[in-house]
Amino acid sequence: MNSVSNSIQAKRLSVSGIASSSHITAWLAQFPADKQITAKMMLHSLQFVSRDMYSDWFFKVINALPVNDVFALYSVRKLDSNKVILWDAQGNVIPRPGVSQGSEDLVYSLISNKVRASPTKFLDHPSINDLREKKVHNIVLVDDSIGSGDRVSDFINAMLRHATFLSWWSLGLIKFHVVSFARPRETDARIIAKIRGSDNSKRKFRKSAKICFVSEKVYGIDWLESRWGRNFKDVLECCDQPEIPALLSRGWGEVMANIVFYHSVPDNLPGVIWVQSEKWNGLFPERALPAWLHTLLDDKNSLEQLDSQGGASVPVEIIQLLRLVKRGVRSAMSIALRLNCDNKFAEALLDKAKTAGFLSENYHLTKVGLDLLKQNNAVDIMPKWDHTLYIPQSWCAGQATIQPPTSGELAPSDWADSVKDALLADGEVGQASLEKSDAKAASPPFSVMSQLPAVTGVSHDTNGPQDSKER
Repeated sequence: MNSVSNSIQAKRLSVSGIASSSHITAWLAQFPADKQITAKMMLHSLQFVSRDMYSDWFFKVINALPVNDVFALYSVRKLDSNKVILWDAQGNVIPRPGVSQGSEDLVYSLISNKVRASPTKFLDHPSINDLREKKVHNIVLVDDSIGSGDRVSDFINAMLRHATFLSWWSLGLIKFHVVSFARPRETDARIIAKIRGSDNSKRKFRKSAKICFVSEKVYGIDWLESRWGRNFKDVLECCDQPEIPALLSRGWGEVMANIVFYHSVPDNLPGVIWVQSEKWNGLFPERALPAWLHTLLDDKNSLEQLDSQGGASVPVEIIQLLRLVKRGVRSAMSIALRLNCDNKFAEALLDKAKTAGFLSENYHLTKVGLDLLKQNNAVDIMPKWDHTLYIPQSWCAGQATIQPPTSGELAPSDWADSVKDALLADGEVGQASLEKSDAKAASPPFSVMSQLPAVTGVSHDTNGPQDSKER
């Protein structure tokens, strides 16, 4: 199956959209204050795929299949632990449960619609007898998103537990096409390794040659920067909340996916987003998108505009941004460093501030931006910087004379004056403070006392070696 070009554009929550939602504000309040901006950046990095987007992509992939072949379409679903085989005694696919199956419901309906439109080319969950009569050699397994790959490999193994189907697979008569909107790149090898069969190079029909994968978005699990930005380490720390089970803090299988479907929320997203328990209230309880989020994603006006008339509806990050711009900090990279956020998030803040009229085209404060800062001047919301004097350890002559004492060594009143001056020093590291320390410090230990200049081995002293008795 040929790959399909990446042309689907998912939706994102904007900075103003995140700030305007009371539900998101309540969710953010669960994080420590120093991690809330990282949590906002995490929401800004999520990609939302609507039902229409997924449907358009599904039909584009299916229509790209070879015209002259017949394809059997199956919706991948998680089977009950007591049902280790997909077929019943007559070779029919075991019926689906009567309750909703989440993501599988949409996939199942799309398959049904496609088969009704092209009944001669496609089969809807056919039985063993139908596969034999139609001489089907291509099995298409459809899923919305693949995380760890366990569900796909378990589904394939359940199909292979039928003796007839297993014989077709062993003889190379069956080929699987795994179709999913998104998947980690590492999943391919994991699925192939877990399904039945041998992948030995001496085999005539290696199992890796009998399965292919097609996806709109393929990403590496360890390449977190592509999904969460340069500050992905801060995102990981933000996900590791004590209220979230360790198994789910970074998503099932530690995938750390960022793609959310309107019809279903994958469990490979960070747990802080969807876990619901007595200790934590996720944004997407029961792994479903709430109605308020649908409204927020579909309302373009509320997402793209800020209220420039007052500061009450302006996000805190915008106020922080304007204060940095007033100080002369205007590049997205410098702003990202000072706000502890990603460059893309900082660029989004700059664009929102410019659109609202707080910044000019060359990113200078406008009169509206200055008035907004005056209204919020009483609230100090800028990050605090550590201005204490830093002395490298390599500069220190001895712990007792220069470094602050550890517990039980010296009381604060017994410290050298240079230590007190260094601890009370403010702001910049200056030459004067170091000179003051050198002047008041106690005598250095013997190991650092001044010595005579060293003499190279090339030169010859007529008086003999240094400190020799014959000198």
